[in-house]
Amino acid sequence: VILKVVMGKKVEKSLSKEKHSHLPQAEETDTVRSGEPHRCSGNFQLDFSMICKHMQISYIPAVIVRPKVPPLVPPVPSSEMKFEKKGDKKHQLPSSEAEPEIDLNEGGVSLEGPPKTYITQDKFQYFKPNIQVELDNIERWETVTEIYIRGWKIDEPMMGVFQLCWPAIHRLHTINLWNTGLTGETVHMLASFLPQCLHLKHVFLDGNSVKEENWCELLQENSLIQNLSLRHCRITDHGAAKIGTALGTETSTNRKLLSLNLSGNLITDDGAEHLAKGLRMNRTLLSLTLTSNSIGDQGAVRIAETLSRFPLTHEEVVARRMLLSEKAQMEVKSPNPSRRSESKDRPSSVSRSATQLDKSKQKPPPKKK
Repeated sequence: VILKVVMGKKVEKSLSKEKHSHLPQAEETDTVRSGEPHRCSGNFQLDFSMICKHMQISYIPAVIVRPKVPPLVPPVPSSEMKFEKKGDKKHQLPSSEAEPEIDLNEGGVSLEGPPKTYITQDKFQYFKPNIQVELDNIERWETVTEIYIRGWKIDEPMMGVFQLCWPAIHRLHTINLWNTGLTGETVHMLASFLPQCLHLKHVFLDGNSVKEENWCELLQENSLIQNLSLRHCRITDHGAAKIGTALGTETSTNRKLLSLNLSGNLITDDGAEHLAKGLRMNRTLLSLTLTSNSIGDQGAVRIAETLSRFPLTHEEVVARRMLLSEKAQMEVKSPNPSRRSESKDRPSSVSRSATQLDKSKQKPPPKKK
């Protein structure tokens, strides 16, 4: 009787687990059938699939955890050396070089298990579009910190899905879109909602050739990007001029970007000169990479001039004076709050005594008769 009761409890538990496991799927189907827009909760895997179903996207890429390289096998210490024969010092073999014994079945086939240092997949499964993510906590999809998309085209509907999902991920700080076929419209959409990702700092868009070359939209004044990589994007002098204007002018500058990688593009001396003009007013950028471009001596000299002390032009002097005057007017209208507090906290007797002392100092001493 005891055994029957225990087994019955186990069966009931398993049935309850199966019921609860089907609950989220039922909720998903109900929300999809109702047609109501999905409210993003920060769970990227769930939010992405629900929004794709709501927008009736035919193929939904899988969201998987990014595979990591296994750790290296530690070397065998020298103390664990084996000898073939006792007393025979000529034939010394380390334990790592000794041939392992291979178990065989009756047909002579090896019984060795699958490899432990890598995972094999079918070629069609390997090349399917997917989204790889890094998690702070492997058991919680709300802790996504990095998103990697490689080798498949992100069109406007898919970018619209990301526009709804990514701002809800509070820990997201890195986005890597390598060779994803971005266009001018998708870059515009990306630049419009990236400032809503409050913790996003690193953006990698390597291998995306855009005819409009509107990369400057990623460097607007409200941008929070600190590291931007645009390698091998076929950026010409026209695109470099736009980027230089976004870096800094007499009226506005980008104060968030710390590193910009433009290696492997089509920038010449003219483009380098435009970038140098932007660097004259930008004093926030710390690293600029221009390797594998078509920049000659003239462009290198222009950039080198901005890295040292240089005289301001007439337009820059006028802009500087206007900024200083605006700053002075703002200080007059709203004085420093610390000074206000000091004047309020100071008692009236102290101020009166100070004024009396000042008046006594100003009066000349009486002349002796």
